[in-house]
Amino acid sequence: MKKLITFSVFALAAVVGCTRGSERIDQLDKSLPAPAPVTVTKVVPKPGGATLWVSIPDDPAIKGVVATYDRSGTEVKAKISRYLDSLVVDGLPDTNEHVVKVYSFNVNETLSDPVEVKFNPQTPTIQTVKWTTTAAPGGLKIKISGNYDKSDLAVCLLRDENVANASLPVGQVKWREVTTLFTASNDITLTRRNLEPVEALYGVYIRDHWGNVTDTLTAVLTPFEEIMIPKANFSYRDPGDDNVLSMQDESQNYPIKALWNGSGASVAGSFMAIDNGPIPLWLTIDLGSIVELSRITTLPRIEYPTLFGDAHVRNFEFWGSLNPSGKPGDGEHGFDDSWFLLGKFVQFKPSGYAQDGSSNSYTQEDREAFNAGNDFELSTEEYPHANDHLRYLRVVLTSFAAFQTPDATRQAIQFGEVTPYGRIIKQ
Repeated sequence: MKKLITFSVFALAAVVGCTRGSERIDQLDKSLPAPAPVTVTKVVPKPGGATLWVSIPDDPAIKGVVATYDRSGTEVKAKISRYLDSLVVDGLPDTNEHVVKVYSFNVNETLSDPVEVKFNPQTPTIQTVKWTTTAAPGGLKIKISGNYDKSDLAVCLLRDENVANASLPVGQVKWREVTTLFTASNDITLTRRNLEPVEALYGVYIRDHWGNVTDTLTAVLTPFEEIMIPKANFSYRDPGDDNVLSMQDESQNYPIKALWNGSGASVAGSFMAIDNGPIPLWLTIDLGSIVELSRITTLPRIEYPTLFGDAHVRNFEFWGSLNPSGKPGDGEHGFDDSWFLLGKFVQFKPSGYAQDGSSNSYTQEDREAFNAGNDFELSTEEYPHANDHLRYLRVVLTSFAAFQTPDATRQAIQFGEVTPYGRIIKQ
C-alpha cells in the first residue's frame, strides 16, 4: 500500500507537469490569431489625462489591454489585465486634444487592431499651480497654491549670485541649484533656511511626477540675517507663576532642561509632564541674554509611535518678557503686563486637519513633517510685539488629548526641544 501511494503521487506530479508544460507551449504558439479589438465604452477627462472604460471581447486568449499615447514627445503605455475594466492615461501637460490608441493583446503579446480615442484633458496641475517666493529669516519662503488634486510636486530652487543677470532670459542665467523641496499638498509654505544674508537672484520652477515643468519665476531677494540663540546660558528659573509641575517631584528622567540640552528629542531625551499636568501648561526659559527673536523651531518627542495625538503638543504659544514680576496679572492666562505675545501656532500637518480640528488620519508627508519639527516664524504683521526685545521666553502648550477633551483640566504633555533664532541685543 505504501509503495502504491508513492507511485500515485509521482504519477500525479507527472500529469501536472505535463499540463503546465503544455500551457507554456501555448504561450509561445505563434499560430494564435490576433485578438479582436476592445470597445471603449466611456472616456472621462481628468487633470492631465483621462480614465478609459473598456469592454473586452470574450476570448480566453486575451491577456489584457494596452493604451499608447504621446506624452511630451515620448510614447508611453498604460496597461491592464483582462480582469480590469478601466485604465488611466495621465501626465499630459496641457488641455490640447490628445489621441490614444487602445489595443487588446493575447498571451503572445500580439496586438489587436487599434481603437482610437480622442479627448481633451482637464487643466493639469502643472498649469494650475501658483507660487510666490519671499525673503525669510535665514532663508526664503515659497508659498504654493493651486495644487487642487494634491499631485506629487518637486519645487526646484535656483540661485545666481550676480544680480545683474536678472535682466537676462532665464535660459541664459548661470543658475546653481540650491535645493529641491517636495510636497503633495495644496496651500502650503515651504521654507529653505541657512542661506547667506546677501542679495542674490533666485529662480523657482515646479516639476510634476512625469517630468513636466513650469516656467521659472525669478526674484532678487536678500534672506534676513539671524543666528541660533546660544543655549549654553539657558536655564529654568520658575518666576513664581509658571503653570507646570516641578520636574524634581514628577519626572527626573524628563526634565525641563531637556528642551534645550541638545538631546535630539529622542524618547529618552525629552521633556514630559506626566499624566496630570495642568491645561494649558506653561514654563519660562531664561535665555541668559537680551535678544530679538525672528523664529522659533520645535521638535516633538520623536521615535514615539503615536503622531498627531495623545500627549504630543498641538497648540503652541510663545510669550516674551524683559523682567517678569512672578505675580499674577490681568493679562491672558493671568500673566502680568510685562509679558507680550510673540505668536500662537498649531502643529504643522501638510494634509491639514478635519473641520473640527481633529487630526483624523495622516499621510507619509505628514509623518515626515511631524518628525522634522516645526519652524514658527514670528511676524509683526499678525503679532505687533513679535520682535520686541526679551530675556525670558514663556512657552504655553496644549496637547492633542487636551484639545480633543476641552473639559479636562489635567493631561500629560510630551515635548522634544525648542530652539529660538534671531539676534543678541545684550549679553
